[in-house]
Amino acid sequence: MAPLPFNMAVMEFLADHRTAFLTHFFLAATYLGDTGGYILIATLIYVAWNKQLAVRLSMVVLLASSLNVVLKLILKNPRPFVREGNYFEKWAVSPRAARGLAAQYSTPSGHAMAAAAFYPCLYKSVKRSYLRVIAVLAIVLIGISRPYLGVHYAEDVLIGWAIGLGVAWIGIKYAAAIDDLWRRLSYTQQVGVAVAGGMALWLLTIALNGWQINGQPREALCDAGFLAGIVLARPLELRMVNFDPKSLNVPAKLLRYLLSIAMTAGTMLISGWAAGLIPAGLILLANLFEFLRFAAAGFVIIFLAPLLFTRIGLAEGRPAGV
Repeated sequence: MAPLPFNMAVMEFLADHRTAFLTHFFLAATYLGDTGGYILIATLIYVAWNKQLAVRLSMVVLLASSLNVVLKLILKNPRPFVREGNYFEKWAVSPRAARGLAAQYSTPSGHAMAAAAFYPCLYKSVKRSYLRVIAVLAIVLIGISRPYLGVHYAEDVLIGWAIGLGVAWIGIKYAAAIDDLWRRLSYTQQVGVAVAGGMALWLLTIALNGWQINGQPREALCDAGFLAGIVLARPLELRMVNFDPKSLNVPAKLLRYLLSIAMTAGTMLISGWAAGLIPAGLILLANLFEFLRFAAAGFVIIFLAPLLFTRIGLAEGRPAGV
């Protein structure tokens, strides 16, 4: 497919008019649209405010991210400055990040699409005006950061916003119906749907990628793995822990949050080390292990961390199975 005729003059202008302050500002803004940023925000909501909302927001952003991978592989539009061969000079990101991004397609912007799916759902769920303002600003700043840093066309962001808002609208309008349909499935069926859906998504992205297993299909596995981990852990948490996120005081909530993040980071670091032990030729095994890594991270956040901090008195729990 031929590259889409997007406005390169805008990208050249932004690249030639950066300042140190704005570059650092937009690097921080773009982090909010990374996987790590959503983990930090959703985990805070989960351990300190509203478990159901945190799970719903996580589902929405993971589904939007998965859809984004599929769309990128269909459109196959290279990122700006990649065809020209000067992206190392024109992108305001680290060389390591640049090498990874250059191997991925551009349209639509995953950051813009995920933000436009995640933050409207958050906006709808909060009543305080300042939180709603923050949600709107997050959508705008995350989107703007991508062309400013040189890694996306402005058109990528506009398309990402439009599709992400559509995902958010579906998530808001049909949330109750989707929840009701999901609850009709047994636990085994729920896990089966999550795993089978993840594998189907992975196979679809491999087919769209010209039957090449590495690259963006691996991103789809990360999203699918995290989603499977949440599906596996959520019913267990309700039945065996069922902690109250509003219980105890602010210091206890902060400790819960720090403990959850530390356990998740430790899981990713240890599993990342283990992944490095897989021989280079076993690409299929390495990819499937990536699914398990992110499934483990989701399981830790949703179930194991709450199980621990209820055992050590950092939260009150009322297991549904008791």
